[in-house]
Amino acid sequence: MNRRTLYAGFLLGLCAQIHTGCTTRPASTPGPVRQTDSFTTQGRKIKVETFLPKASGRFPAVLVLHGSSGTLVGKGPLVKLCHQLAAQGQVAILVHYFDRTGTVWSGDKSIHQHWPVWVETIRAAVDYAGAHPSVHPDSIGLFGFSLGAYLAVSEAADDTRVKAVAELAGGLFDRQKPTLTHLPRLLILHGRDDERVPATQALELAATARRLGTPHILKLYDQEGHVLSSEAIADAMSRTLVFFNKQLPTAHAD
Repeated sequence: MNRRTLYAGFLLGLCAQIHTGCTTRPASTPGPVRQTDSFTTQGRKIKVETFLPKASGRFPAVLVLHGSSGTLVGKGPLVKLCHQLAAQGQVAILVHYFDRTGTVWSGDKSIHQHWPVWVETIRAAVDYAGAHPSVHPDSIGLFGFSLGAYLAVSEAADDTRVKAVAELAGGLFDRQKPTLTHLPRLLILHGRDDERVPATQALELAATARRLGTPHILKLYDQEGHVLSSEAIADAMSRTLVFFNKQLPTAHAD
């Protein structure tokens, strides 16, 4: 099974578990306010989709980072996750960081080539979030899946503005390991039988967090691979929502 199929399977499973799945919200149903905007970094325009709580004020923010399939496959489930974050009082920002490199999807070769540029782009996205009028700049977190999880951890290791990271099926980039001195609070989620990103990556990340004295939660899902089952996905998303509610400072609503 190739990487596109794996990622599509994960996202389809996630879609089925986030409340009503991929169905469209009825027009009469109250919900978060969705906006599309962009910021510019190094001459490149980066698209962002922002999901705002209905109340006015300043709130914690969670930047959501897609995996190696970008938004080509399964964007809908990531949007649903953003809706859930906004519904519980966080500004959710889906970052199209592939815009920086003109990438549609990424394989191993391009990941090794581009990841420092993507991390730089995510840092610019943190700048964008911190300046957003609805975001409290001292309350920013990251969520990432697979490649997005690696990038979330990498960015947070060098940016103390990021207060919490929830990562699914990620780990640490080898090049960053020798100089790593900081990690934020972590939620580490991983399938124990993941063949694409072995669970040893999650164990190594947890061991690094212990060495640095970083509070963290590690959840390994028995008999689960890179694509989690619907039951495991439901549990992972529930843990993610609870984690950000607990770890990010509370909303500053008017």
